[in-house]
Amino acid sequence: MNSNLGDKAKGMKDKVVGKIKEEYGDLVDDPEKELEGKLQQARGEAIQKKGEIKEDLHDKADDLADKANDKIDEWKK
Repeated sequence: MNSNLGDKAKGMKDKVVGKIKEEYGDLVDDPEKELEGKLQQARGEAIQKKGEIKEDLHDKADDLADKANDKIDEWKK
């Protein structure tokens, strides 16, 4: 598993676990647990976005390298 998928999976896990904590805190009237859940969801969202950004940058770098290689091949002809 590459790190981009790892970030996205970890982010999704944190969002799900955070939502469960938030709902549990609401159910048992525990504002601290509710807040902990909300914070974990926000952390998960940030980690997931980091994975998406890394993946996007990697794709753009690959595209740029392909274009550069195409130009080099043209010059060799």
